[in-house]
Amino acid sequence: MTIRYYYFVMSQIDMLENQVLEEILRERANYYFSKNKNIDFWLLISPSFLKTNDLLEKIKQTNFYKQQKTKISSNNEKDYYSAIVSLDKEFILWLQLRLGYFETINSNINESFVSDGFCGFFDYEEKNSLTCSPLKNDVNQLNPSILLKKYKKTLQLYNLLV
Repeated sequence: MTIRYYYFVMSQIDMLENQVLEEILRERANYYFSKNKNIDFWLLISPSFLKTNDLLEKIKQTNFYKQQKTKISSNNEKDYYSAIVSLDKEFILWLQLRLGYFETINSNINESFVSDGFCGFFDYEEKNSLTCSPLKNDVNQLNPSILLKKYKKTLQLYNLLV
């Protein structure tokens, strides 16, 4: 059975520090729980599905990557993306409209457009094994700037941060 997943991607900084998005996801999750509905959306900190060579090349051609490269990439060649993935296409489209302008991964848009991220979909052939989920992510690959903001006061107290 083939399952289609819809997604949009932003920098970890923009997604994880977005209070509007946090509120929307919390309210939607509460609604699903109150209706005993299965969750059909996920927040991925560092999504594995983006790490294929083919997709990485397409990402580097987007305005989003070109305009926000300093927010996304680090000196050690890690890229810090986050994604919202859902089985519900309409939910992803609605979120995109609420959060900004998202370019389609394969589109060639005018370089003057500012892009808040990119979007697309992928098909996944469901197998009997649970070990190859398309929703894998590396929660240990968090942008250091996010951690620095969180622990800034503590680091200052111990004179580890100037």
